[in-house]
Amino acid sequence: MKFLVVGLGSMGKRRIRCLKKLNFKNVYGFDLNKKRNLEAKTKYKIKTFSNFKEAYNKVKPDVLIIST
Repeated sequence: MKFLVVGLGSMGKRRIRCLKKLNFKNVYGFDLNKKRNLEAKTKYKIKTFSNFKEAYNKVKPDVLIIST
């Protein structure tokens, strides 16, 4: 199952931590803020995107988690 977390602020990061704790491997992130993308990519070892269409088309997520 592939997850795309939209919004990488505090709530988005919490969702990523929960998914990781549940042993989901295919977790991706999207945020317009480059600083948040870099932080999530580095801290949680996930691929992040700053363009939603690109993220959606590349990931083809089964689940979208909107945390904005």
